[in-house]
Amino acid sequence: MEFIPVAKPFIGIEEEQEIIDTLRSGFIGTGPKTAQFEKEFAAYIGRKRAMGIDSCTNSMHMTFVAMGIGKGDEVITTPMTFVATANSIVYTGATPVFVDVQPDTMNIDPIKIEKAITPRTKAILPVHMYGHPCDMDDIIAIAKRHNLKVVCDCAHAIEAEYKGKKVGSYGDAACYSFYATKNLATGNGGMMVTDDDAIADTIVIIRDHGMSAGAWARYYTGEFKHYQMTHLGYKCIMWDLQASLGLQQLRRIESRHVKREVLAALYDKKLKRLGENIQPFKTTRPVKHAHHLYPVMLAGVDRDWVAGKMEEKGIGVGVHFRPVHLEPYYREVWGHKPGEFPVTEKAGEKLLSLPFWPEMKEEELNRVVDTLDEVIKEALNKKRTGNKR
Repeated sequence: MEFIPVAKPFIGIEEEQEIIDTLRSGFIGTGPKTAQFEKEFAAYIGRKRAMGIDSCTNSMHMTFVAMGIGKGDEVITTPMTFVATANSIVYTGATPVFVDVQPDTMNIDPIKIEKAITPRTKAILPVHMYGHPCDMDDIIAIAKRHNLKVVCDCAHAIEAEYKGKKVGSYGDAACYSFYATKNLATGNGGMMVTDDDAIADTIVIIRDHGMSAGAWARYYTGEFKHYQMTHLGYKCIMWDLQASLGLQQLRRIESRHVKREVLAALYDKKLKRLGENIQPFKTTRPVKHAHHLYPVMLAGVDRDWVAGKMEEKGIGVGVHFRPVHLEPYYREVWGHKPGEFPVTEKAGEKLLSLPFWPEMKEEELNRVVDTLDEVIKEALNKKRTGNKR
């Protein structure tokens, strides 16, 4: 049978036409479509400024640089995330300080944040895991009490809302991912949003080699002008080819989100028959969940064995995520060890992400559930009999 992937982007005729228009314009670097995408994205999130970047990772890194965070500083974040979150802190020379997560959402635990603050702490980097908003009132209150910056990792959470506002409108800045598997997919790419002009103006410069703002415009205005390198910058700017995809993806993101909600509810309903060995996550707070992924916790079976069997049977699955602090680099360089963050570590052994994208057909979902039921029964039988296969 045809393989069912864990995720699948949707590229429609609108994206194709936008890309063709960009190619025919002769301007495929950074230009007017990047500027238009930034404008529309800022309006969608409810922020004053948006800066197109080549990835969410670099968006976070440059945001910290623009805030003056570096060597000797600390940034509090979660170990239950992709390594890029913590890496963006390390790139600045600062130290990532991990705290454990809430078991019902896998989001950073505000109670543990406050206990981790030291005189060197400069910022908090929460991750809206799977698209479920963090408890932003608590996080913002902690930041205000201790005069800390808040930068949100919204890689999973473009559509997500907390108390009626997009999660990216909270804190000092928010960073987004447009990787191929994300709810808004441009292959690669990212966006940083903020209301702080000083941070925005700095990023506009350092994302493009540290050249003075607007330097890219010289390629299509016909204006001759010298541009100076005012900062030590990076090559992290978005291109119009990415923005062309992003413009059309953004314009249909809410209609696709409705399909995500329907699909998540269908999974919730059909997985009930698998019993206590499968534990989906529930949205228990009054929030709008972006439903980027559909993760479940396995109980009583070996997650890796189940994952392998699912793949063998033509069903793509994922692990989101392995605990960052137990990755070899963070253990060897930063001295982390098992036992530091028990909620994260338990989840890291039991989490399994099932195939999930808005255009997924019900018969595909049924096949996923049926196959998972079959594999779980195989795993339980293997456990009872001691069969190692």
